[in-house]
Amino acid sequence: MLLAFAALSAVLTAGAEEVPETTGIAVGADDSEVQPVSVENSRHITDPVFSGDIPETIEEPPPPPETDAERLRRLFTLYRNAIAESSFEEADTLGKQIVELAIETNGRNSEESARALTNLAIAQHGMGDYESAQLNFSASIDIIETVRNRLDPALINPLRGLGASQLAAGRPDLASESFERAVHVSHVNDGPHNLEQLELLESLAETYLAGGEADLTKDMQERIYILQARNIDPDSVEILPALYRQAQWQRRLELYDKERYTWRRVISLLEDHHGRDDLSLIAPLTELGQSYLYISPVDIGYQQPASTATGEIYLKRALRIAEDHPDTNWRVKSDAIIELADYYILTDRSNRAERMYRDAWELMSGDEERQRARYEALQTLQVLQAIRPPKFYGVDSTTVPARRPEGFETGTVVYQYAVSTRGTATDIELVEMQPAGLSDMETSVGRELRHLIQRPRLVDGDMVQTNNLTYTHSFYYRPSDLPDTTGEGESLAGNTQN
Repeated sequence: MLLAFAALSAVLTAGAEEVPETTGIAVGADDSEVQPVSVENSRHITDPVFSGDIPETIEEPPPPPETDAERLRRLFTLYRNAIAESSFEEADTLGKQIVELAIETNGRNSEESARALTNLAIAQHGMGDYESAQLNFSASIDIIETVRNRLDPALINPLRGLGASQLAAGRPDLASESFERAVHVSHVNDGPHNLEQLELLESLAETYLAGGEADLTKDMQERIYILQARNIDPDSVEILPALYRQAQWQRRLELYDKERYTWRRVISLLEDHHGRDDLSLIAPLTELGQSYLYISPVDIGYQQPASTATGEIYLKRALRIAEDHPDTNWRVKSDAIIELADYYILTDRSNRAERMYRDAWELMSGDEERQRARYEALQTLQVLQAIRPPKFYGVDSTTVPARRPEGFETGTVVYQYAVSTRGTATDIELVEMQPAGLSDMETSVGRELRHLIQRPRLVDGDMVQTNNLTYTHSFYYRPSDLPDTTGEGESLAGNTQN
């Protein structure tokens, strides 16, 4: 399963809750005007009250002190900007100030305090402090249940946040409970077919997948599709978002035959509504072509044989559309060229790949904007096929926990390697193994590294080998996994004396 859960964190970041006006406290700056001192006539200038030099300017009175409501609103604006810029440490500091002020102004058991705690937890999740985030999401939930009820819609956002933090901390079992409760609250308030629940269902599917519940994940994926497709003409373009989402899930679930069927349906709909040469066809044609790089791990004997040549056909068609359409541009063309070149690298046809990369290089050698895009795409290494070495020594698991599991220590293995013009890892050499003696992990990581494929780096339009690269892999082991060198040493010492 090729998964990362960054999307969950993105959902949370978008969920910061506005701090409302505080009841009974004036909000906003005092807009009453300061009345200037007036001089009625010149004879007052000689009055003893005004003796001495006349000041050139009249001092304005100091502005009125900032009210609690004004400070709360100002802090929230700063917090929201910090979240938008992913400055989570700054957002955490601001969030704590907001919580303190909200409790001081409105009391702990208030809706304002619950919202403030949710916002603080969002910042802590962004920092990777999942334990603190869970505590504050839970505190927000407790307050809402106290001041409202256990089915109030205000519970949905902190429940979703709680589930995301639990999942990130390696507890999909707890996360599924939180997401399922959020879905239930959504159904009670907005009905079982509301579209607002789609993000919750996506999170629930992620949780099932992380927990190894493949069947539950497939069921949830079908549920998401049915919900999106409900009351939509299956032959209209309005069904396309549901089909795109379905195809993406099918690839993640390694249902490649079903994925190909879905992409063909997308392509057919676009052709019916926009013609056979529309730019909107490029993305699904590319996805369909890439799907032929994979073979489903089950029921292989019942599948239509997948051919890399078939995938190439779809990618070439996408490139023709990109090159010939009157509304195309250099970026659309270069992206299509690079996609086909990457396909050749992944299918071990580096000579064809080099010709395509060179075409892209020439197309992206114009103004500064094109050169910046060329540098990112062709002058730096890009991973085309990632690897997943084991995370635990002696345990059949690739799960990446949020922190070191109890009873485990952290080890590191470092390899040096090069990327050849074919995109493969070569000249692989062990640099460091800490701790020493865990040879199985050393062998596993070295073996995995041979499967790493990267887009070769280009210099002046030619593919070159990139040397002296470092691959570092951190893993977990138990102290009992280490070899007993003490016993060996005593035995050797005894043999020497004899």
